[in-house]
Amino acid sequence: MKTVWLVAGMLAWTATAARAGVLADALAKPDAATVAKLRSQRDDLAARCTLGAVYAKRGDLSRAHLYLEGCADAELPEDIAGDIAKVTRDVKKRLRDGDLSPIEIVTKPDGLVVEISALPGETFTTPATVWVQAGTYEVKAVTTTQIFTSPVTTGVRSRAMVVIETEPKQKITAPKAGTADFSDETAAEPQQSGPPPAVKRPSLVPDKYNKKTASTAGFLEDPLATRATVDGPLRGYWLGVRLGAGMFDDGAADSRVGAAVAATARFAIGERTFVAARLDYSRRGGDGPDALDTAGASGGLGVTLGDSSIALAAIAQLRADLRFAESRAMQPVSRAGASAAIGLELALPSTPITAGLRFEQGLTELVPGSRDRALLLELGVDWR
Repeated sequence: MKTVWLVAGMLAWTATAARAGVLADALAKPDAATVAKLRSQRDDLAARCTLGAVYAKRGDLSRAHLYLEGCADAELPEDIAGDIAKVTRDVKKRLRDGDLSPIEIVTKPDGLVVEISALPGETFTTPATVWVQAGTYEVKAVTTTQIFTSPVTTGVRSRAMVVIETEPKQKITAPKAGTADFSDETAAEPQQSGPPPAVKRPSLVPDKYNKKTASTAGFLEDPLATRATVDGPLRGYWLGVRLGAGMFDDGAADSRVGAAVAATARFAIGERTFVAARLDYSRRGGDGPDALDTAGASGGLGVTLGDSSIALAAIAQLRADLRFAESRAMQPVSRAGASAAIGLELALPSTPITAGLRFEQGLTELVPGSRDRALLLELGVDWR
């Protein structure tokens, strides 16, 4: 019995090794005949990954990316695993640096077979991302009963998305006519007729003109009356916190909404001038690997505009930040950066509340060729 199992294992190993050798030969000879042979074996993972590598060697990056999807983490035969991993990394770099544009294709529900006119003869399962030349294309999704199409246009090195909904929308039914009976509500209430009873109202003339002495009980103070106040000594510093929301943009991806939280401080150096400091943390949007968070420290000068009752201040600062992200639009992110910031802050009279508008412009690159910027509306509380 042991001999039978040993022979079966040797035969299986021999078949696997022979098949792996064929795939290695295909990598070494990426001609049209090799492509045709591998396309007939696309259901096999190793053959599909080998086909993607062959397309890469032939310069067809769109199909190479399509067939190499998931191959970097796949268990492949040893004599092709290293070559395919190297080709996969090379394809990602060439796509980042080239003029092809990614199109993200999503269907509701997921898992539908789709095709795009930019890649004739190729089908794939959603959700998926394909890289194509700039232009206008048609995306087709196929269900068991229908075919759905949607156009999509993309520019050079720009990202696009197309969503195809195949699920039927909920049918809205028209309201039905009905009747209302209020007879029970009024049955127990006595019916009245004639004018309402007279109500005696107080005179509108003040008591002092009626030769009466006005009582001070229940007297309401005039909220608009001007009263003398005594201001205490001005503190030489302010401390505060800020919550902000706004738009973030870096040129490598679409603009997006984000949020920020900050601790601020002011130190007076003159009657109207002060040193402004700030520590902040912001979530600058993005999904998955493209998500970007930053922690920053800012320092600069500010000046109070107008009189002290308005407390409107203009602030200019330099900001250094740390970026918590690996990549942005498939490009490496610089971990540290610098930016310039300007802002206006309005301290509301007689309250600890401060409202502000802040703009940040990157001085160093976030990703190659792109600098980030932000526009924030902020609301905070100060200890003055």
